[in-house]
Amino acid sequence: MKLLVGLWITEVWAAGSGAEEAHGVSWFQLIFPLVNFLIFAYLVKRYLLPVLRNYLSERRGRIVSAVREAEQERARAEAMVQDYRGRLAGLEAEARELRETLRQEGERLRAKLVAEAGELAAKIKADAGFLAEQEVKAGRQQLRSELAALAQQQAAELLRRHLSPQDQRRLVEEFVHGVEEAR
Repeated sequence: MKLLVGLWITEVWAAGSGAEEAHGVSWFQLIFPLVNFLIFAYLVKRYLLPVLRNYLSERRGRIVSAVREAEQERARAEAMVQDYRGRLAGLEAEARELRETLRQEGERLRAKLVAEAGELAAKIKADAGFLAEQEVKAGRQQLRSELAALAQQQAAELLRRHLSPQDQRRLVEEFVHGVEEAR
């Protein structure tokens, strides 16, 4: 309705009468645009401002929410960076510790292997000495046996050549007599 009144007033103003003098500005020409502006301002305030306020309020809320989320994400990212820096420092320390542990374990293993090798060398040397000694003993024993057999053979040969049947009988009797006395 107000719109129709506003349009009618505009039409009346535009139609105007030709009888007026064109020298001055009439009060109607000054007041009509003012009234028209006031109606426009009222309509803007009544219908457009609430919608615009709601839109801007919602937009502000979305922006504030986005800023808060961005700050939270930035804080989380900084916390993750600090966590990763701490882990990295921990990994470097752990790597140094692991290298040191492995080096010590290697040294211990090397010392153990050297000691075992020394013990094994000493045992091999002792076994070799013992085996050499046993071989020498066995060689001596075999040599004695061979010498005894050879001496026995030569003695028997000598006895056969130089011993007469009477000497043989006499030796047997002495042997038997020595055995009887020994009993």
